[in-house]
Amino acid sequence: MIFPVLLISKTLNVLTVTENEVEALLHLFKKLSSAITDDGLIQKVEFRLALLRDSNKPNLFADRVFDMFDIKHNGAIDFGGFVRSMSIFHPNAAQEKKIELAFKLFDLRQSGYIEHKEVRTH
Repeated sequence: MIFPVLLISKTLNVLTVTENEVEALLHLFKKLSSAITDDGLIQKVEFRLALLRDSNKPNLFADRVFDMFDIKHNGAIDFGGFVRSMSIFHPNAAQEKKIELAFKLFDLRQSGYIEHKEVRTH
């Protein structure tokens, strides 16, 4: 699978990651996206397999993270979405973005509020 340099450079312009970090993410992406089906996308089962070592076991946390990484909401993560999503964990990423991600993990109904029963679910 070949990813255009244009995508990588476009991604670098938006984020705080270096070209070397994008190359490392590309290596990880290729490994994850070919774990079950080599289709150039990370499917939810492949994501679960990477996080939990069990692709068939539903997990609220893993599924929420996957859904947030699935920027196009098509049930899969492409390389651009993977880099954008992983950049939130970069040491130079804005703290506000990290807080926003943590909030979204608990805001299950996407209401803009963390409700009592959403916290009890975890």
